[in-house]
Order: sequence, then structure tokens, then C-alpha cells
Amino acid sequence: MVGICDDLQHEGLVRRERDPRDRRCYAVTVTDAGRRRLAEAQASVPGYLDDTFRALTRVERAQLSALLGKILEI
Repeated sequence: MVGICDDLQHEGLVRRERDPRDRRCYAVTVTDAGRRRLAEAQASVPGYLDDTFRALTRVERAQLSALLGKILEI
């Protein structure tokens, strides 16, 4: 997790600051650049899923979604 935060901080996507109440902890906050990058990533998801599951029919996609949902409930 530290490595991921290091990379995100290096790219200016998050800011890491010591918690003034507990100096052992850090508060990690998303920067404006990080919010923009997140919005771009979220906007690209539907197209990515359409491309990935193009070979499946609508019925098969619905079945897959239901099965994956069932697994996640465990």
C-alpha cells in the first residue's frame, strides 16, 4: 500500500500528511488532479467492459453479472 501511495503522490494525484493527533498515522487525500484522473478512469469503464465482453450476448452478460454478484455476496 505504501508503494501505491508513493507512486500516486509522486504523480501529484494524492497528498500525504501526518495526522496531528497521532504522528504514527498519515492522512491521504485526493488532489484536484487525482479527482480528474479518477473521473477519466470511471468514464472509460463502460467502453472497456463493452470491448472485453463483446463476444457475449446480452443474456450471457446478464448471467455472468448475476453469477459474479452471487460470488461477491459470500
